[in-house]
Amino acid sequence: MRKLIRTSYRLMNKGPLRALSLILALIVAGCLFWDPSRYAAHTSTLSVWQGILVIWAVCAGVIHGVGFHPRRTRWQALFSPAVALIVLLFALYWFWR
Repeated sequence: MRKLIRTSYRLMNKGPLRALSLILALIVAGCLFWDPSRYAAHTSTLSVWQGILVIWAVCAGVIHGVGFHPRRTRWQALFSPAVALIVLLFALYWFWR
C-alpha cells in the first residue's frame, strides 16, 4: 500500500499538474467566498460531509499546487492530489451548473 501511495504521489508531482491543482483550488476557494450559500448545508442540496470534502480538496490542492511534498506516506495519502483534483472538478461543476 505504501508503494502505491508513493508512486501515485510521484506521478502527480509534475509542474503542469501542480499548476492545475493550484489554479483549481484557488478558483473553488473564490467560488466558496463568492457565494457560500451554494455550498452551505441548509441552503443547498449538498450535505455537510460534501462541504467538508470540498474544503479538504481546496486545502489539498493548495498544498500540492505550491509544491509542498509531504515526507510521510500517511500525509501523502491524506492530501492525495488525484482525489483532490476530482473533488475540485466536481465542486466547479456544482458551482457553475
